[in-house]
Amino acid sequence: MRLICPRELSQRLCAGTLPLTPCLLSLSNVSSMEAAINTLVSQFKAFAGKEGSNHTLSKNELQSLLTSQLPHYTKNASDSSVTDQLMSSVDKNNDGELSFLEFWQFIGQLASTHGGFNK
Repeated sequence: MRLICPRELSQRLCAGTLPLTPCLLSLSNVSSMEAAINTLVSQFKAFAGKEGSNHTLSKNELQSLLTSQLPHYTKNASDSSVTDQLMSSVDKNNDGELSFLEFWQFIGQLASTHGGFNK
């Protein structure tokens, strides 16, 4: 089995080209980490595409995701200036949208801060 880098993994997950085992497609018999990854992917897909590409999050889609799914991890997410600032810091290619990889890196930053790993 060949290991794939995080960038390729996120691209293939978002594009739906990563062969997933049946246990990952259903919630029975999955580990906690598999369920967490499944949730992140499904939530990204649920919020992406309401305003454009279904492979990216617009600023408004990100704001909606933050306020509904991460209310305790992001302060003042309903304030558009806060979302603007967050978007500009996370949108690495400055295209005004977040790819799954950019979203994944943002979630990694949140998790790192939450876990006390960025000290």
